Amino acid sequence: MSDDVPELKRWHRILLAVCSGVLLGLSFPPFHLGFLAAVGLVPLLVALQGVSGIRVPLRYVYLAMLVFHAIAINWTGGFVHGNDPYMMIAGTATILIHPFFYYLPMGVFLFVRRRLGVARALFFLPFLWVGYEYSHSLSEWSFPWLTLGNSQTYDLAKIQFIEYTGVWGLSFWLIALNVLLYELCFRVIADLRSTWRSSTKVLAAITVVLALLPSVHGLIVLSPAGSGDVAQDDPRGVTIGIIQSNVDPWDKWKANGFETHALYMDLTKRLIDSVGAARPDIVLWPETAAPLDVLGAQNGPVLASIKEHLAAWNTSLLTGLPHKVIYPDSLRAPKSARKEKFSSTRYDWYNAAAFIQPDSVPPAWYGKMKMVPFAERIPYADMFQALDFLRWDVGIGGWQIGPDTTVFEHARSGARFSTIICYESTYPGFIAEFVRRGAEFLTLITIDSWWDHMSGAYQHQQIAVLRAVENRRWIARCAVGGISCTIDPYGRAHGATELFTQRLLSSRIARNTELTFYTRHGDLLGELCLWLSVVVLGAGLGQAFLSRKRSLAWQQQ
Repeated sequence: MSDDVPELKRWHRILLAVCSGVLLGLSFPPFHLGFLAAVGLVPLLVALQGVSGIRVPLRYVYLAMLVFHAIAINWTGGFVHGNDPYMMIAGTATILIHPFFYYLPMGVFLFVRRRLGVARALFFLPFLWVGYEYSHSLSEWSFPWLTLGNSQTYDLAKIQFIEYTGVWGLSFWLIALNVLLYELCFRVIADLRSTWRSSTKVLAAITVVLALLPSVHGLIVLSPAGSGDVAQDDPRGVTIGIIQSNVDPWDKWKANGFETHALYMDLTKRLIDSVGAARPDIVLWPETAAPLDVLGAQNGPVLASIKEHLAAWNTSLLTGLPHKVIYPDSLRAPKSARKEKFSSTRYDWYNAAAFIQPDSVPPAWYGKMKMVPFAERIPYADMFQALDFLRWDVGIGGWQIGPDTTVFEHARSGARFSTIICYESTYPGFIAEFVRRGAEFLTLITIDSWWDHMSGAYQHQQIAVLRAVENRRWIARCAVGGISCTIDPYGRAHGATELFTQRLLSSRIARNTELTFYTRHGDLLGELCLWLSVVVLGAGLGQAFLSRKRSLAWQQQ
């Protein structure tokens, strides 16, 4: 890297940091500008050039990430409709606080740059970034929504290689391009006074090849010979019905649950009548479709009525619902479990999904395991019970974590599938676990009507594209107010609905039992990057220790 670069003024660095935030923010849906993520960090890296220490450079990092968040996830506060003060406060806090998390990769980068040199720090930056993103998906504080690879979903050719690496491969590729372009910019500026050095030409060639390689691979995969025929005439396929009710999520919890349930039954009958003999094998209702615990003993007549109708319609039902579990032994209940008034009974509510079939077998159910921090569950609620007052009070809130991943089996066809509930779709390794356990296709039930027409619903829709490609599985997506659709194993959406419309869909999807490299091995790249980041940090600390030791020895002499 050239040392002849003019010293930047403070306001130059501020503008460069803001520029990085804008580029990164605009790279995410609904903007079809994913290519901006490949250059989004370059201005920030330029702003950090020549700034010593760690504390001052981190201010520019925070500014860049703040602008990034303000553009990409401004929808989290629901500011357009202003229906809920809690949502607005939580959304503002997320935009202001979450940028600090990026101190981890960039702070280590700055430390390594200081101790091991600029070249080594740049080389390890893709590993540091992906190691951070992977680690940030592991805890109850996690928020993997802004994983950088999530920005690439509109270019299907580019993302086909994630069947080997998962979304972490996309993030690694993007950061590597940022590093190469940053280095190339300085070399080109230095070479303007003369002809390009051979090393600059080689670096330019490497950058071009790396930029084009995913697209070339993807075009081959997506060619007719590569992707094969994904037409919906697979004899082992399953016909999925999707009910998009467009029920207002704010009013649902205030309304009579039986009326909402009756609406879904009526819409299901209309779907069955409209398709005739091609009736669906499985009908999907969205997340917490009706505020009724259909599996609870008090709602036994409701469940019996559902089964009676399913038998008449010759179909099965996968529905989201709140599910209450009472602990027979209150002493064995989790510390975060709720208490009944005027008794010692302990219980929990689950944001659940139940698979109801027209037979005498009790419905199988799955409890959501990945929660939106604070909105659905206080992180580590068993440890921080005093923070329970912070939970969102729309619906039930304060959900318990589900006991385990579940694979449902359709009795008539033998098809095995799992369901993802809303926010869970942002966790690639977690979704791969369902497929490893035998899921031949996936369903995704969600609400996505909290944020009006802002970008949240579009981003969530596109995230499902990554999960389909990583595992080469069909995904049937059912959202209360849209976007509902089916997504094939190559990320192509079929029959996508518009937001805030009432729609009834029926689509045939294929089953698949083959496992991709990513599905078999999970987050191998993320784990590798995390451990390598620890090693690099350790090397930097070791260098700092040796430097300190030499300095003390010199002073003693």
